[in-house]
Amino acid sequence: MKSGVAAMTMAVKAVMDLGIKLRGDVLLEYTVDEEITGHGTLACILRGYRADAGISCETSGLCVQPASIGRIWFEILVKGKPAGIQHRWEGVNAIEKGYGIVEAVSRLEQIRVAELHHPLYPNNMSALPCMVGAFHAGQYASAFPDTCLLKGSIATLPGESSQEVKRGFVEHIMSYCKTDPWLKDHPPEIKFVGYFAEPSEIPADHPIVRLVADKFSHVTGSEAVLTGREGAADTRFLSTFGQTPTVIFGPGPTLQMHATDEWVPVDDVVTAVKVLALTTLEWCTPSG
Repeated sequence: MKSGVAAMTMAVKAVMDLGIKLRGDVLLEYTVDEEITGHGTLACILRGYRADAGISCETSGLCVQPASIGRIWFEILVKGKPAGIQHRWEGVNAIEKGYGIVEAVSRLEQIRVAELHHPLYPNNMSALPCMVGAFHAGQYASAFPDTCLLKGSIATLPGESSQEVKRGFVEHIMSYCKTDPWLKDHPPEIKFVGYFAEPSEIPADHPIVRLVADKFSHVTGSEAVLTGREGAADTRFLSTFGQTPTVIFGPGPTLQMHATDEWVPVDDVVTAVKVLALTTLEWCTPSG
């Protein structure tokens, strides 16, 4: 994200340094807490800021992206039956029961990847992760584990109802539990807590999308690639509540997002600066 912030800042600075006066204002928003809530952007909108169009400089690998997925975090609390380690056969191991639910979540991902389709997301496997990312169980190496807490997330495509996805998730997990002798009578507690982001989309032929794509072609000599972003973005607030149709365009590959060693090609940052500067100049047409 630092590369996107740098690119948009340098693009506007380049226009200012040239002394060009524009027909309209250019607003730069630097979002606080984007990774956890995105409420920095929401606060900006609640203060009344609006624009005819917006560009989110999230990582896009320099693809032009009119859409972004949504993300729903969940927690599943699995309760087993306590027992002493010497009489462990009298208890129910929550780790074993939790692992069965992890597999059920993986099967739901397979179903969603096979059944859902969107023209900007030809590779559903990348676009629709549904997985358990954290598994907490047991308290002590020589104690029987009678509780297990699973934490994970499920991605949603533009056009999906988040409430329907949540409902389907619960139904899928409970259907699996009915096949288990213990879980059918002791179902887990499922909560949707933490990060939540709606999917977002503007028309692929919106003027701001076409303009960014045109300037990318002008700068690079290559045709712009239109895709959907395989990650959530603050565009959900801007486009939905802020009456600011927003496209995503930024340096850095999304596949590196949240990796242990994140990196961005410097040349991509330079290209992004040029594209953003030219887009700003044409969209806001110099006065005089």
